[in-house]
Amino acid sequence: MTPEVRENQTRFEQKWRDELISCIDSLSGNEVYMRSYSRLVSFQAWKVELFQDLLSKSVLQFALEGQNDLLVSYLLARGGQWRSALQSLRAAIENYLNCLYFMDHPVELKLWELGQRRNQFSELIDYFGKHPKHTGLAQSKFGLDIIKKEYATLSKAVHASAVSFRMSVDDEPRFFGNKVEDLQKWETRSKSVCRGLNLLILSLFRENLIATRKKNLREAISYSLKPSDKDWIKETFSVTLRF
Repeated sequence: MTPEVRENQTRFEQKWRDELISCIDSLSGNEVYMRSYSRLVSFQAWKVELFQDLLSKSVLQFALEGQNDLLVSYLLARGGQWRSALQSLRAAIENYLNCLYFMDHPVELKLWELGQRRNQFSELIDYFGKHPKHTGLAQSKFGLDIIKKEYATLSKAVHASAVSFRMSVDDEPRFFGNKVEDLQKWETRSKSVCRGLNLLILSLFRENLIATRKKNLREAISYSLKPSDKDWIKETFSVTLRF
């Protein structure tokens, strides 16, 4: 390695560190982060209150990875890395759908562990759309319409197929952005993903939440849903949320 390359690498290291710190500082205190973090509480509650007791270790790992994806998305958004933050949201969708699918399919899970199976998103959507617990329900009642829409949008960020998701500016690369409008766009996607996943999980585990069961979990779920969801969820699933 030439001295010039070493010098350039040293300058680059200092440059990106300074830019990251500047971006974090400029976005600090924005209430978007507090709202977004509160929505992630539900996924910790699902894990602690239900998943650890009901799911096998192998299936639970998908949920843990999905939760990790959501937290990584938050951290990337904290540093203004918008496109990568959106990519992590899509990964979260994939991991939670695989978790919920494999809990019903131990043979397919074994094949996946052997590298002989890979679930396609369309296959997972078809499965949950035809799930017995969803018979007679519109997809809006168990979050599948939201999940499909968000996955399609987030896929544009993953595949760089839309100008609006680009991070680079003019003829220069850009690693961090501190525009509030970009933060708000990320929050919109994150909020929708959290709501869609919570509705799907709630519909599948509704029996564990009826009456006075899992009070803390029901309260945590409410952080990811809309206040207007309370009445129809009570009517549809007999689950009382604690807003």
